[in-house]
Amino acid sequence: MNTVQCRALVCLQSLVSLLDVDHLGGAPALQTLAQHLSQMLFSQPDFAKHADFLEAISSALRALLQTMASRNISQCLTPDQLMTLCKAGIHSSNVGVRVNVVSILGITGSILAKEDGTLETLKSIGCFLLEVATKDPSLVVAGEALDALFDVFADGKEAERASVQIKLLSTLKEFQPVFKMKIRKEGRGKYSTDQLCVLDNVKMNLRRFVAYQETVEKRLTS
Repeated sequence: MNTVQCRALVCLQSLVSLLDVDHLGGAPALQTLAQHLSQMLFSQPDFAKHADFLEAISSALRALLQTMASRNISQCLTPDQLMTLCKAGIHSSNVGVRVNVVSILGITGSILAKEDGTLETLKSIGCFLLEVATKDPSLVVAGEALDALFDVFADGKEAERASVQIKLLSTLKEFQPVFKMKIRKEGRGKYSTDQLCVLDNVKMNLRRFVAYQETVEKRLTS
């Protein structure tokens, strides 16, 4: 049953990624599906122990939330649920699970960044993503965490305030040369050509993002 459930979730991920929202039943159907997936996830208190299930459901949730965000459909996971999923998933030995939870956090954080009263949640998201970016042993996961940070803190007054309060700029400036060195040292032996291409792009975007954050911090602290 577990195998069938995991395969069904993988199929669901493909359907949500490929089909038009109207063919999926519109916004209400997607919101109902998001609630169902979160209930399914949190009804299993030890879900983090089942790597196959966690990868399948986090992949499905990632695809679903991405589709909902692209259509401005309000999401159903609470910030508390989100952080519970991410804190459990980030300790998985499965790289795919870690990539998924980081991406989910980036998708939701980028939406919250444009809303009022989200400062504390954005600070929690930012601290979590910084921790992953600077400490995860996989460069693929670290790169995904950096990408998520770029999305969350790219725009919005609450995001700007949060970035200053969590010292985002100074942490990323310190990490920048470390990230470059890791790509140079570990890159060719451990990662595919496609992965290295993505990491090089993240490295370039990190430089641009640091420059952007310098202007934000200067404006807010001067």
